[in-house]
Amino acid sequence: MTTRINNWALNIGIAFTLVIAAALFYAFFVRVTTATPDPHRLDNPGNLLGDIIQVEVLNGSGEDGLARQMMEYLREMGFDVVSTGNYQDGVLEKTVIKDRIGNLDASEQVALAVGLPTSRISEDINADYFLDATIVVGKDFNSIKPWQADLIDESEEVQADSSKS
Repeated sequence: MTTRINNWALNIGIAFTLVIAAALFYAFFVRVTTATPDPHRLDNPGNLLGDIIQVEVLNGSGEDGLARQMMEYLREMGFDVVSTGNYQDGVLEKTVIKDRIGNLDASEQVALAVGLPTSRISEDINADYFLDATIVVGKDFNSIKPWQADLIDESEEVQADSSKS
């Protein structure tokens, strides 16, 4: 009888170890194969200072405070946000990125950081701008990474608050 219990316990231990090993392998695989944004410039056609991608953030959503939130998120990711403000050409339905110096790679890194497809990047070169890209936050802001992370954080705070009660 004890050998049967020992075998059963050993089988459960092996199964548990295999499940843990599979989870660790999956996490490693996802980490290695998922593209991560690099805030360093590969090319510098505008002869900008430094090697960090410089970004301007404009709020084109009609909601208050989104440019500041996007700035904080991009700075956490390692980008140099040089200015923020409101988009002067009205409200945009979708968030877009404008390549300001002809360095598409820099704009693609910004798009990767916020979870936008490269189809949302347009070339809008302006020699008066001393930055790589402008991101204009649109009314779809809840669908991009900075606000998805906020939703996760808020749900964790709500769960923590409810567990204290």
